[in-house]
Amino acid sequence: MQTVVIELTDNDSLKALQDLERKHLIRIVEEPTRANYSLPGEPISDEDFKSWVNYTENSPTVNLTEAKQRWAEQRKKLQKLIR
Repeated sequence: MQTVVIELTDNDSLKALQDLERKHLIRIVEEPTRANYSLPGEPISDEDFKSWVNYTENSPTVNLTEAKQRWAEQRKKLQKLIR
């Protein structure tokens, strides 16, 4: 996702952007904030974001080899469900 700030010069340019939004090619943000997080959805407060980061930093981890092994097993299960 990329964020671009533009200045509209007339109503025709706004209509063109609204057409792109209707086609789900862009999203118009009426009041952008500096703290845009990368995932779409409802905004969260800075305090909630910091709590989430703290929670994830203190969560248990696995090494890369184990993660790859778990993913391989999960991928097989998902492929069986698709077939």
